[in-house]
Amino acid sequence: MKIAQVQMIGAILSSRRYRRRHNFQMTLLIRPAEQKDLPALSKFLVRVYHFDPLDPHANPQFLEWKYLHPRTGWEGSRSYLLEKNGEIAAHCGLCPIVFCPPDEKNVKSLTMMDWAADPSLPGVGVMLLRKLMELAPTSFIVGGATSTRRIVPRIRFRNLGEAVTYAAWVRPWSEFRLRSLTRRSTLRLLHGLSHPVRNRDLVSSGWKFLPVDRFDDSVSPILRNVKWSWTFCQRNLADLNYLLQCPSVRMRGFLLKRHGEVFGYFVLGISEWEAKLLDLTVNSSDQNDWNLACAAVTRAAQLDPAVCRVRILSTVPIMKRALAWNGYWCQYKEPIALYDPSDLMGNALPVSLQLFDGDSGY
Repeated sequence: MKIAQVQMIGAILSSRRYRRRHNFQMTLLIRPAEQKDLPALSKFLVRVYHFDPLDPHANPQFLEWKYLHPRTGWEGSRSYLLEKNGEIAAHCGLCPIVFCPPDEKNVKSLTMMDWAADPSLPGVGVMLLRKLMELAPTSFIVGGATSTRRIVPRIRFRNLGEAVTYAAWVRPWSEFRLRSLTRRSTLRLLHGLSHPVRNRDLVSSGWKFLPVDRFDDSVSPILRNVKWSWTFCQRNLADLNYLLQCPSVRMRGFLLKRHGEVFGYFVLGISEWEAKLLDLTVNSSDQNDWNLACAAVTRAAQLDPAVCRVRILSTVPIMKRALAWNGYWCQYKEPIALYDPSDLMGNALPVSLQLFDGDSGY
């Protein structure tokens, strides 16, 4: 992906029609963010999202990892600024994705992150988003703020179904004690005590999970050869090790072994009292294998004394059934919106999305 594709297009946005409509003179420029922009971007996100200044999501070190560290298949920055007279007026970050449909050609896609605009400049956020949608043949958004959900149908996004977030209680009493008390605290505790996670036997099934500090070539055959009957998002070794370097969340990688052979992997992100499953791959389309893989994820989270609850995103039936088998409950649902003007994904649904396919996991 070439940076030059989005450079120097401010003239389009500075058109006479736009200036007349909003009754002010301006010079607008869209450009990729650089290292030197991170402090200003941090302050912009704090102001627009009303973050606490110490929120890790606004930390320049985190923004550097999220948008400037190299990612496979993308050249340069993944953060774009729309500036008015040299000041940030809007921002949008990108997460590059490659959809791998069964028996069809791969499809490049993007999802948007930290999409924010100065409320005093109506329309600039949509302008930036429209321009970035040109960088890949498809784009998608999971959930989003109420304003985002109102806007995306107007710019040719269509509904792709639902992303369901599941949760399992591991230590409900500990969560009750650790979190600030509210009117919902007692309800959460009672729900946790009445919905215990199911401890499934892994040993008799020949399954093990082994922690790793870094993924090596032992997972490469799985990444290259996985064949599922549903569309999934492409992974490679560099992607997995990039994820483990996240500075805002304690990331833990695991190999999944069945009868001594590497059969998959997963990555947990642990923040305060909660563990999130960022990514899970199992080299199988068998429901029982996915049941036991999710049991391994749950057991790995249980062994971490800081974890009180586990959260997992699912968009495909095999994963949903595996989570139900392990005692997970549906926490909430979010719409998936897809921009696909050439209908490249028409015969490639459903799509398996995980927390790594965006920024909800960190």
